[in-house]
Parts: sequence; C-alpha cells; structure tokens
Amino acid sequence: MIRPLVHEQRDVLLVTLLYTVLTVALTWPLARGLTRNLPGDLGDPLFVTWVLAWDATHLGRGLWNTNIFYPHQLTLAYSEHFLPQAIQILPVYALTRNPILCYNLVFLSTFVLSGIGMFLLVRELTGRGSAGIVAGLAYAFAPYRFANLAHVQVLSSAWMPFVLLGLRRYFRTGRVRALAGAGATWFIQNLSCGYYLFFFSPVVAAYVVWELTTRRLWTGRRTLLQIIIVGAGATVATIPFLLPYLQLRRLGMSPRSLAETIRFSADVHGYFTAAPELWIAGPLMQHWPASEGLLFPGFTITALAAAAVVISGRAGQRQALRPVERSAAWILAVLGVVLAALTSGWTLRLPGLKVTSVARVGWIAIGLGTGLMALSYRFRTRAREWLGTPIAFFTMVTVFAVVMSFGPEIRARGRLVADTNLYAVFYNYVPGFDGLRAAARFAMIVALGLATLAGCGAAHLASTRWRSTVWIAAALIVIEACSVPLPINYTSAAYQQAGLAALPESLDTEASRALYRGVARLPDRAAIVELPLGEPAFDIRYMFYSTRHWKRLVNGYSGGQPIEYGLLDQSLRDVSTRPESAWQILRKSRATHAIVHESFYAGDRGTRITEWLRRNGAREIESFGTDRIFALPSTAIDAIERRGSGGR
Repeated sequence: MIRPLVHEQRDVLLVTLLYTVLTVALTWPLARGLTRNLPGDLGDPLFVTWVLAWDATHLGRGLWNTNIFYPHQLTLAYSEHFLPQAIQILPVYALTRNPILCYNLVFLSTFVLSGIGMFLLVRELTGRGSAGIVAGLAYAFAPYRFANLAHVQVLSSAWMPFVLLGLRRYFRTGRVRALAGAGATWFIQNLSCGYYLFFFSPVVAAYVVWELTTRRLWTGRRTLLQIIIVGAGATVATIPFLLPYLQLRRLGMSPRSLAETIRFSADVHGYFTAAPELWIAGPLMQHWPASEGLLFPGFTITALAAAAVVISGRAGQRQALRPVERSAAWILAVLGVVLAALTSGWTLRLPGLKVTSVARVGWIAIGLGTGLMALSYRFRTRAREWLGTPIAFFTMVTVFAVVMSFGPEIRARGRLVADTNLYAVFYNYVPGFDGLRAAARFAMIVALGLATLAGCGAAHLASTRWRSTVWIAAALIVIEACSVPLPINYTSAAYQQAGLAALPESLDTEASRALYRGVARLPDRAAIVELPLGEPAFDIRYMFYSTRHWKRLVNGYSGGQPIEYGLLDQSLRDVSTRPESAWQILRKSRATHAIVHESFYAGDRGTRITEWLRRNGAREIESFGTDRIFALPSTAIDAIERRGSGGR
C-alpha cells in the first residue's frame, strides 16, 4: 500500500509543477511584476485587492463593517467577502503588507488548484493519469476563464472537483474521511464565491442522488446518516456567512430585478463567442459579444466531450432495438437537433409547415422519450445502462448548466426565442437566487462538466492504438488558451461622469505616497470624502489607497451601494448650479475631512471645487501638489461627536 501512495503523491507533485509552469506562461507577463501589476484592468481586480487587505487586517474585529460608504454598516456584504482567499494569503500579507502581491498569488492559484482538482477527479473516474492531465488542462485553462480575468470570484471554482472527488471516493470505499473532505471543500467553495454557493450546490445534491441510485444504497441507513450529517454540517457552517446579506435585505437592500437578471444572462450565441484576446478562437468566434457573454467552451474540449458522449452511448449495449424502436429513437434524436436549432434562433420551414416554438418541440420530445421508456423494455434497459455511467451524469450537468445560464428567458442574438426558462423557477422560488445578477456565470459549471467529459474522452483514446492523440489534444487545449501577453493594469478614460481627467496609469506614485502619509496623520475618528466622488474608477483607487491608513471613507464602490450615496454623487455633480443644496447633502454625509484631487478634474473644475469648500468654511490643513486636505466646519465634526455611538 505504501508504494501506490508514493506514486500518487509523486503524480500530484508533477502535475502541480506542470500546471504552475503553464499558469505562469499563459498569464505572462504578470509574473514579471507580481508586486506592482494587476491582471486585466484596474477596476474589479483593484477592488478585490482592497477586500483582501481589509479581511487580512480585520479578521474577528468589525470584519463586515468596512471603512467605505461611511456611516453605513455591513458594507463588506455589498459584494463578495473573499474570506477563504484572504485566509489563503494571510502569511504573505503579514510578511509583506503588499495587497497587490497577495491578489496575484490568489489569482494564479485559481488556475493551479483547478487543474489539480480536476486531474484527481478524472483519474479517480477513469483510472488513467493521462486523462486526468487532459481534464485538468481543460478546466484550469478553459476559454471562459480567460474571458473573466478581472473577476477572481468567477475564477475561484477550484474546489468543485475536490468536492466531487471526495464524494466519489466515499461511495467507492466507504471511508468517512473522504466524505468529510467533500463537506469541507464544499464549505470552502460556498464561501469562495456566492454564485457557486447557489449554482454548484444543486450539482452536489444531484451527484449524491445519482451515486445512491446507481449503487442502490437508498436502504443503507448508515450511509444516509453519514451523508446527512456531513451535508448538514457544511450547510450550518455556511449560514453565519449569509446572515449579513440577509440583514442587508431586511434593511432595504433590493433584490436583483428580473430585467437586470435578464440583461446579464447568456445569449445562446454567447457560446459561439470567445474572448477576443485568445489567439485562435478570438478572431474566429465573435458571434455575439456582450457583457457576461464570452462563453465559448473551446474546440478541443468540446470535441473530446462529444466523443465521450457518443462512445458511451454505443458501448455496453446488450440488446438491439427493434425497427420501430430504432425509428422512434432516431425521431427523438432529430427532435433534439431541431430543438437546438430553434434555441439558436433558427426557424424550421417545411412544405406547409413553419416550426418556431421551442416549448412545443421540447414537450413533444419529452413525450416521445417518456413513451419509449414506458413501452420499450430494450430502450429502457439501454437508457438505464447509460444513465449509470459518470459520462451520463456529467452530460446532464452540462446541459442543465447551459440551460440555466440563459437566465429567466432564452434569447438568441438578442431576440426572444422562449419567454420562460428553468432559471425562472429558481429565481422565483429558491431563496437567494433573486440576489444574483449574472446567470451567465453558470458557464463555469458548463466548463466543469465539459472538462470531466473531455477527460473521459481522453481516457477512451488512451485505451486505443491512437493513445498518442491524447497528448496532441492536451497540447491543443493549451494552444487554444493562449492570449499572451495578458493585459496588465488596463485603464480607460471612458468615465460615466463628464468633466473628469484621465487617472495616472501608475498606482504607486510619489504624489500618492506623500498624500496618504498625510491622511494617515489625521485623527483616528476622521471620516474622509475624496473628490471627485461617484466615478467607480476613482472610488476604487481611493479604496486601494485607504489600505495605507484605514480611515473611514464616505466614498465606496461595490456590487451595491446605499441610496444616500447615489444622492450625494448626484448633488456633488451640481456644485456649480446648486452649491447650497450640494453643501447640505455633503454635511449629511458626516464627513469630517475632504480631499480635493484638483488634477482629477478637467479644466478649472478642481479649483472651483476647492473654492466652494472654502466659501462654506472648510479649512485647508495640508496640500500635496494639486491634492488638498480640508477639515470641514466644526458643526460637521460636532455632529460626529454627538452621534458617536452610532459611528464606527
């Protein structure tokens, strides 16, 4: 028993090295500037950098009440909390105090861990290490991941294959330790990304049901009890991290509207659209570029997955179908093709007949399939044999995830093809789904299913005389993932507000270092408003710089925001036309100090903002070039003291 364990550990070390090297290569030149550069843009990555720094320095003391959107509370719950990622980098942050380095290590680790987890899962399913390597490549470097480089929460899907691995080993061996590992990694996955808490949990439940059914374990009381205990434990452990979000809902935070959910759902043609940076698929697959719409799964991955499904459908058939049964099966297959075509926005025209209804064809296919299952023993036997295979389970997971990614309705090239969809049931009846904006992120569950199927397809190739094609397929997956050089520190001056100047391209300038050293000298109870306010690109930078002082900020950016912040933003845009009203709204913000970044405004708007503050009694206490720090009138400070018990 010792030797196989040694071999397993060696294999894991080797694939870890492989995925690490490939991750560095495919994200180049990020590795050259881990301490100062961020992959993608300086939007969401910079926001997550701030979250990681906040978590790392405030664990156990006021974690949920961050320093943004002062004086509002539970502001960490306006978006993902990233606690597992923050715990992951705690030692690095303690040693370096460099949040950019910490973010980059988390970012790179999502690729490596995803590859390792999928390698282990597919090796467990197929018994072939080469198939596991291919599956790991397919999952770690899926094209969808390169379309989401700025969303590290979307990339944080590495624990999914570990959950399924633990469950598989438990059902195969009966070892409770494997089941406990599945529960622990499920808990970690729940906390790593709120989307996957809701999107992946149905897959976990379905997998348990599938294993219990195929292994005929429903009467095993001990097995059922162990599963219930571990599942309940993971659920109970997750609930405390949901309570701040529920409390925000009670305080008036609105659910995502149906219109917003539809806007960020997948278009059918999103699966024929790739990130433009990808060398191969980028120029070829641009059918419907849209927000959250770059969902192309990859040529090689899809081919291997399709091969696995076809081969599994032909294998192990002990009884031939009768001619009538065979004809019905072919009709069912044709209906499936027609359904896919209609879903893609095509119209089927036959002499005297025009077929356009997705729902009608779908119900006809369901009726025919149900009839075949009920009337044909041979067909029922074949279906039962196939449904008992892992390929069948992951095929159903993939189809389910594709359908769910379309959101509450189905659209093809923006045109409505079905006015209701399965996702609408979850949105209306499953608590929490109405708080999720991007149904299109079900595409990561699609990537999970396809990668597993691709590994199964590679396992079949490895068992034939064409075994060398496994390594060709692996190479092709890597080549398809190439988008080097990766965009680094991308900034855009396409601001929502007019009259703003372009931000500096560099984060760590001498001016910023001097300014925020001055801010750090302000009283601990200082509450700062930085102007200009309300433009996300600017507010995110203020948040990042606040990691140097952690003073309270009126400014903020997150997945949501208080209503009052929107009012303050709008009033400060009206300083030149309604100065008195703007001043009253600013006073209500409870800010004690203001920073005016005059150079961030176009023309002379910055100096006019400065003069407006001075006319209302603000006192300049320090300046750093064109950045000026003001103490606001004592009336605002007195308000803070009178209501100090409500402050943070």
